[in-house]
Amino acid sequence: MTGKKPGRKWRDLPATTAPEVRRLSEFLRARVDESGKTLNDLAPVVGNATSVISTYLGGKIPNQRFVTALIAATAPASLREKHTGEALRLLDAVLHPPRRPTGGSQGGPSASGLMDINALQAQHLETYAHLTRALEQHNEVRQAAANSEKLMWVLYGMVGKLEERVARLTEERDRLGKGSEAAERKLTRALGQQHRAESELSRAREKQREAEDLAARLQERIDHLTSELDRLQPSTAEPLPDVALTECPSAGEDPEGDDIEDALARAEAVNDSDTVTVARITTELAAEASIVPNNAVASANTANTPGTTLAVLHEHALEAGYAGDPQKARDLFAELVLDHVRALGAGHPNTLFSRHNLAHWTGEAGDPQKAGELFAELVPANTNVLGAEHPNTLSSRHEHARMVGEAGDPQKARDLLAELVPDRIRVLGADHPDTLASRYNLAHWIGEAGHPQTARDLLASLVTDYIRVLGIDHPNTLACRQDHAHMIGLAGDATLARNLFADLVPEYSRVLGPHHRDTSCSRHNLAHWIGANGDPQTARDLLTSLVTEYTVVLGPDHPNTLAARHEHACMVGAAGDPQAARDLFAELVTHTTRVMGPDHPNTLAARHGQARVIGAAGDQQTAEGLFAELVPDRIRVLGLDHPDTIASRDALAHWRGQA
Repeated sequence: MTGKKPGRKWRDLPATTAPEVRRLSEFLRARVDESGKTLNDLAPVVGNATSVISTYLGGKIPNQRFVTALIAATAPASLREKHTGEALRLLDAVLHPPRRPTGGSQGGPSASGLMDINALQAQHLETYAHLTRALEQHNEVRQAAANSEKLMWVLYGMVGKLEERVARLTEERDRLGKGSEAAERKLTRALGQQHRAESELSRAREKQREAEDLAARLQERIDHLTSELDRLQPSTAEPLPDVALTECPSAGEDPEGDDIEDALARAEAVNDSDTVTVARITTELAAEASIVPNNAVASANTANTPGTTLAVLHEHALEAGYAGDPQKARDLFAELVLDHVRALGAGHPNTLFSRHNLAHWTGEAGDPQKAGELFAELVPANTNVLGAEHPNTLSSRHEHARMVGEAGDPQKARDLLAELVPDRIRVLGADHPDTLASRYNLAHWIGEAGHPQTARDLLASLVTDYIRVLGIDHPNTLACRQDHAHMIGLAGDATLARNLFADLVPEYSRVLGPHHRDTSCSRHNLAHWIGANGDPQTARDLLTSLVTEYTVVLGPDHPNTLAARHEHACMVGAAGDPQAARDLFAELVTHTTRVMGPDHPNTLAARHGQARVIGAAGDQQTAEGLFAELVPDRIRVLGLDHPDTIASRDALAHWRGQA
């Protein structure tokens, strides 16, 4: 007796089993026999119930995922690649059977009749394979939608618990005092976890919507293919085997019993998996306009599909941006948009979402003018494809308005946001974070458009809403408090503005870290209002280090870097060195004109500062000439009654009187 393991007692394949299907089934059965594993052993590895495995090995046409998973579970490592290739070749032969040779016994069907029957059988088999694939895809996207819905409920609970945890840790920190580093670390971590949970909740909502849209499209294809199969089915033909859907086991989520970090990691993993599933199936549907794609023969590395690649590239681009490299994120999204257009089409929601991210990171990289143009093109596309009230459409309108303002048109930004805020309140509710963000930006651009008193009052009430909804230490609450303090200063109370920023800077450093961009921005504003309160030397020194930091971290062309250089030049002049300030402004005007354009308000402000310090340095005639050129430009760009225009007109009158 040999040492070979006896083969399993398999049920005979039906006599009507096509030769190609028979060869594949026998090949897969042989691999199971060689492995010595039972169907119970294979079920958790392959991801199918034992009854489903038995059906596939008993003559039902399997899908490619099952075939590759079974080979991976049964073949030794040295033979895995060889057996996978052979199995996929057999599967391809099943899905694309050759026409049978003609002939037959006397009294049997004619040659032409036999060819017709074989052709019909081939059509049967191929249509059946398409239907099987469509049903599998439908099952996958329905499971993805169900996963997202379950995940949303988990994340809703997680966000609520984290809000309570943040409030509790804040009280603990306040009770122990600012010297407790452990309490500070716990609170900072909890705030970061809350932000991640809110981000994953937003992703889960979007994935559920995308999966449900795909499921509806697939159902239409299933109905069409079922009708086609009925039409092709002759009354004498053997019935095709039932299509058995594989039920995916639902992923149990129990964040109550796990650490918050582990729960977030699972939530991210579920979202990542659903992203890949939705992107892959979307790409497969786009690749075939008339019929769901067949199970294609591929290499063993079946995960490297176009949809998977697009999803991975998308996540990689986002990671680059969030890691502090907006230029890299912008460039990656520029490539990704082209890939999405090729794979999915210009009007696909995933393509539109990549365009949104491209515009966003273009702005973050320091080019608000280009970002505004990209958003201006995206808004009507989102409206046409997704609808006027879709959250993505509202988000693109918000970003468009913000970039218009950053690019130098605060009046238009104000008007766009004035139209958007009522829509967001109606669709999302007054306390939704996106609604609060639009209210915040509306107030900001009202102030930048020349009405700081109105902005101050709007922001005062908004700060209260932010604290109530998000908490006092939420980054958005801090941003609102910062803008409120700034508008208080612009409205005439420089001392209160300075004191508010003196309180804000350490809070920013505690919550976000001392080198975070928003912390640096609050330091910039503190320096400004210190100078405005009569201490330009201290302001100058603060800004000297800030300019260096901005140049290294953000780059010399970033708007924040240019704004810090402007403030620094002002304080150098106010501290008693107008000649040095004159030279700094001469460089800044050239740089700002190149980066932002001659009509940008920041360029006009740099020209104002240059003319002022030239006059202070003793060249009154040149100062008068520069202001005479600047005033009509400010009237044209900002309007006659804008505070900056009035300041330039007053300066012109002053230097004309001095000249």
